[in-house]
Amino acid sequence: MFTVRVAARVRAEGREMFVEQLKKEEREVPAQFTGCERFRVYADPAEPTSVLLYEEWQSREAFDAYRTSDYFGASGAILFPLIDGAPDSAYFESERVGP
Repeated sequence: MFTVRVAARVRAEGREMFVEQLKKEEREVPAQFTGCERFRVYADPAEPTSVLLYEEWQSREAFDAYRTSDYFGASGAILFPLIDGAPDSAYFESERVGP
């Protein structure tokens, strides 16, 4: 397994578009990219400009295929300008121990 965690602050005026785009990707990425087992976006209700993206992939190679895809590039063109500062990203080789 390969796990991706990205915490970002989103510009207040772009939050709705940011979350809307990632909610769309929650549906599309697992359907379009082999190896995507989980793709979720979470917003902090106490801090609406804080957003967490959590992904689980069968392998680093599956994630890299997504990350280097035209889909990712088009999504980034929408999302990256809406981020306020540098995101806090972490990548893990992982093993699922629960359901």
